[in-house]
Amino acid sequence: MNSSVRQTGSVTSKSNFPETLPAELYHCTDVFDAERESLFKSAWWLIGPEVDIARPGSALATTVAGWSVIAVRDDQGDVRGFHNVCRHRAGPLLKEGAQVCRALVCRYHGWRYDLTGALRSAPGLTDGDGVSYADMGLFPIQVDIWNGMVFVCMDDAGTTLLEWLGDVTAIAERFPTVLSMTFQTDIMRTARANWKTYADNSCEGYHVGMVHRDLGQAIDGDGVDIRAYPRGAFVGFDVTYAPTLADPSRAGQGFWIYKPPGLLLHFSEFAFNAETVSPVNARRLDIKRWFWVDEAAARARGVNPETIPTHSAEVVDEDIGICEAVQQNLEAGVYSTGKLSPENEPGTVFFQQWVRDNLRT
Repeated sequence: MNSSVRQTGSVTSKSNFPETLPAELYHCTDVFDAERESLFKSAWWLIGPEVDIARPGSALATTVAGWSVIAVRDDQGDVRGFHNVCRHRAGPLLKEGAQVCRALVCRYHGWRYDLTGALRSAPGLTDGDGVSYADMGLFPIQVDIWNGMVFVCMDDAGTTLLEWLGDVTAIAERFPTVLSMTFQTDIMRTARANWKTYADNSCEGYHVGMVHRDLGQAIDGDGVDIRAYPRGAFVGFDVTYAPTLADPSRAGQGFWIYKPPGLLLHFSEFAFNAETVSPVNARRLDIKRWFWVDEAAARARGVNPETIPTHSAEVVDEDIGICEAVQQNLEAGVYSTGKLSPENEPGTVFFQQWVRDNLRT
C-alpha cells in the first residue's frame, strides 16, 4: 500500500509555483489582531454537540478566537447566543462547559438576565431610575445548529450558517448523519503555533507519508482527490480507505474537509469527527475534536469503535508536533518565503490565497 497521498485536484497551473505567505504573518501580533476582525469575526465556529443544549435551560459556554460565548436553549425551546459578558463591568456569566441554568447571573456582581438575554435585576441599579433595563440586555451573537452540532458567529448581521458552509452540506449528505450515530467523547489539545501553520498542514496530504505513517497505510494514496471548493471556500479530501480484513473485497469511502479559519470535518461510512481550531494569539491555538460512531457499522468493517478517538488523537498529536517545529523556524529569522507545489499542495495554495484575499491590515 502506498503510504503517500497523491493529489489529483489542482487550483492552478503546475508550471506556476506560488510564493508562500511571508513568515512574519505567522507571528506578528498586529496581523493577528487584524485577522480577528477581518477573518474570525464573520466566521462560524463549532462549539459543541447539540446534545449539550437539548433541553430548555441547558447552556454551553466556551471561548473561540478570544471571544467568550454562550449558547442556551430558552424556556420556549429556542436556541440563543450571547457573548459571555455582563453589561455592567464585563464580568463572566457562566463557567466554561455544558450546564443547566434557570437564569444567566453575572459571577462578578450578580446582575441577572433571563434566558432570552433580557436584564431582570441589577443590585443597586433600579429600572427606570435614569437607566432602562430594556437597553441593557446581553450582547447577542448568531447561533445555529447543523448536523447535530452547535455553531456561533460573532457578526450578528453576517451570513447564515448554511450560506457559510456552502457545498459542505451536499457532501455531508453522502454520509450518515450525526443524529444516526452515538456521541463518543471529545479531546482537547493546545499547540504552540500560529493558526495558519496548522491550517497550511490541514490543507494538504503531502506530509502524510513522513508524519503519519499509520494513517498513510490506512488510505489508498492514489485514490485521494484534494481540491478547493469555491462555494463555501473550503478544501476537500475525497478519500478511499484501504480494504479491511473484515471486508477485503471493498474499499471504504471518506471525506475530510478543512474550512478556514477553524473548522475540520471527517466523514466516513461508520464514524464522524469534527474539530475546532481556535486561535488564542499569534503563537498559540487550542484544538477540540468531537467524535460520533455507528458501532455496529464500524464492527462490520472490522474496526473497533473504541479505538477511533485514540487513533485520531495520535494523528492530531503528530500534526501538532510538526507544526510546532515549523512555527519555531518561522520565528527564527532565517526563513522568509518559500514556493508551493500546485501538484502536491493545491489546498494550501487555495488557503493562502484566501488569506491574501480576505485579510485587511
